[in-house]
Order: sequence, then structure tokens, then C-alpha cells
Amino acid sequence: MDKLIKEIFNNQLELQNHIGFENNAEVYEGKYNNNSKILNVLVKMISRKDIKQLEQVLIEVGFLKYLSSYKTSLKFINVCYNIKLTPQYLILILEKPQGVPLSYFMNQDNIRNMKFTDYYHLIMVIMYRLLLAINYIHTKGVSHRNLNPDTIYVDYQDGLIENIKITDFAISCGKYISVKNDFNMDIIQTTNQTTNQKIEKKTQKRKNIYSKMCDTIDLEINPPEKLNISKLIQKIKRLSKNQTRDSIHLYLAKKTDIWSLGMLYWKLTNKQNLNENPLNLQFPKNYKTNHSWKTYKGHKDSSRFIQKIFTLVVEMMLSEIPERGKSDEILDKFIITNKYFEEQINNNDK
Repeated sequence: MDKLIKEIFNNQLELQNHIGFENNAEVYEGKYNNNSKILNVLVKMISRKDIKQLEQVLIEVGFLKYLSSYKTSLKFINVCYNIKLTPQYLILILEKPQGVPLSYFMNQDNIRNMKFTDYYHLIMVIMYRLLLAINYIHTKGVSHRNLNPDTIYVDYQDGLIENIKITDFAISCGKYISVKNDFNMDIIQTTNQTTNQKIEKKTQKRKNIYSKMCDTIDLEINPPEKLNISKLIQKIKRLSKNQTRDSIHLYLAKKTDIWSLGMLYWKLTNKQNLNENPLNLQFPKNYKTNHSWKTYKGHKDSSRFIQKIFTLVVEMMLSEIPERGKSDEILDKFIITNKYFEEQINNNDK
């Protein structure tokens, strides 16, 4: 493996520890020379034999590479520094995550032993940071579609949250991306002319498949629109004649991110006792007929700000379709309101 890496990257990449396997990818820790800056990275090597639909995978990876081209993305996601495609492997050079997954973070003793007032303030900070991140990638025309406690990393030091980042864009979707033309992906040539022609044909073929990807939502519980996509399309087209089917699917994917955040916030704020892991709470599957989940039932020591934000989250999850078929307006409203409440809490703490 070292020989292959050296052949492809010269001295730019050095493999170190072999971590193991993750979703058909062989994962290593490594050192990567990025414009004379040495970075700690994760190297994921995916065998081409394990990729059933290469074109779709390249487009999915393309969304991450596209976001990584913006410096601001460093605040919100674990970026991708490089992608190489060889006849045998798809190789990803990724920023090494700092901190721990939210699923691990919420189960630590220091979090379990917090006072409820401190706990709720922590949850507000987490959700505020997550909303900033999601709003950012949405404004770039990308939807994550896999927000969960294992794809959210929390960097928590000395009682303070240093940063929160979103990882794993494996099933993301967004505006169509032509991998070779738009990302200048390096395709390592082979002596096999037939293989070269196949790679060239697949990467140059401008076939818009992202609407299909947007429609393959895999959630614990789907948002209401998912169940009535035909009616959703009709309704959005009535609101705006300029909407295409692709933009409607992208709207639905963005709403999925909002719904995922809403369910996460619902779980975190419904914690009743300190020994309870809120991530184990079950969101009611019969939410359409069971309206009790819309009423705040968190711990009695929660502040009125938390209760107001809870109501706003419910409104956000069940909101009407924005006029232009985008979710940015809802997220902006939530972020502004959340920021105001956070300032109020900080003032009360003084």
C-alpha cells in the first residue's frame, strides 16, 4: 500500500497508523503536505470493486470537495483535501475529526452530572452551532441528508465547546456537479486503454442524477412532505412557476436536514433526569395523529427561553413550504431567534 501511495502522491502523503475498515473503506491516519503545511489527515481507500455505481459515488464525493474549496467551510465541516481515482481505488484525503461524536459526548459522566440549567445552555450552544453549519451548506446548494449523533463531532475542552463540525457526506446531494470538469479531479491513467475510455466516458457524461439521490431519504422518521411528494411538487409549482423538479427534490432534501435537527433538539430537550441519555428517546412514529409531542415536556428546571425555542422548533418542522421552495428562510429565522435567546441567557448569568 505504501508503494501505491508513494507512486500517486510522491512525498506529499505519508501513511501512519492503520485504523481499520469503515463502510468498505480501508482507513489510515497520515501526514499530508498541503501547500507546505503538514496536516494530520484520514486516508480512506475504497476498492473500485466495492463501488457499484461509480458515477454516483464520484458526484457524492464531489459535493464534499466543492464545499471544501471554500475557506469558510473549515468552521463547519471536516474538509476533503484531495481525491484521487485509480483503476483500483478511490482515495480520499480528509481532515482528521477533532473531538468526539455527539453520540459519545452525550454519554459522558461530566455531561450526565451537569445541573439542568447548565445542560440546557449547552444544548442551545450545540444547536446554534449546528444551525449555522447547516445554513451554510444549504446556501451553497448542498444538503447533508444524514444528520445524526454519529455524524456530528463535538470538540469539548475544559468545560467549553471549542467547535462542532459535520462529517460524512456519503449520501449528500445538491446542485449537479460534473466531477471532472468542475472539480479537476485527478484521474490516474492506466496502461489499459479500455479502462481509460470507460473512466473518461463516465466522468465526462453530464447526466443529472441528483434528483434521484435527493429522493432516496433514509430517516428514522420521514418529514410529512416525503409521504406526499406528488402533492408537494404541485404545491411548489403553484407557488413559483420557475421551480423545476430537480429544485423541488433539493428543497425536500434540505427539509430533511431541518427535520433531522428538529428531532435531535426534541430528544435533547425532553431529557427528564440526569441519568437518562436523551439520544435514546423515541420520537413518536404516529406524530401526525399524536399531537402531544408538540408540547414541551422537558425538565421542570428548564428556562422559558428553552421552552420558546422548543415551540419554534416544532413550528420549523411543520412549517409551510417557503415561497421559493427553499429552507434558508426558516433556518435564518431559527438562527436569529436562537442567537437572541442565547444573548438573553448570557445576560442573566452575569
